[in-house]
Amino acid sequence: MIRLSDEQRFDWLRLIRSENFGPASFRTLINRYGGASRALEALPELSARGGMRRRIKIAPEHEIAQELKIARRIGARFIALGEPEYPSLL
Repeated sequence: MIRLSDEQRFDWLRLIRSENFGPASFRTLINRYGGASRALEALPELSARGGMRRRIKIAPEHEIAQELKIARRIGARFIALGEPEYPSLL
């Protein structure tokens, strides 16, 4: 089980909300780099080196901040895979 800090949750959301990027890539990079922060740092070089037709556009910080602000306002929260509250059937 893990428990993400607010900063880690922010980085996880930035990474998974990035354009041209899916759940399998997300999980691979989290495992490879040990966290979303380091994966975000490596992403531009990886996409350029990987010969992708379209570069991955990392989700802007202000968009993620707005999502989190709205979630707090309505009493919602983002639960990450591996956290105790994450539904076991998912």
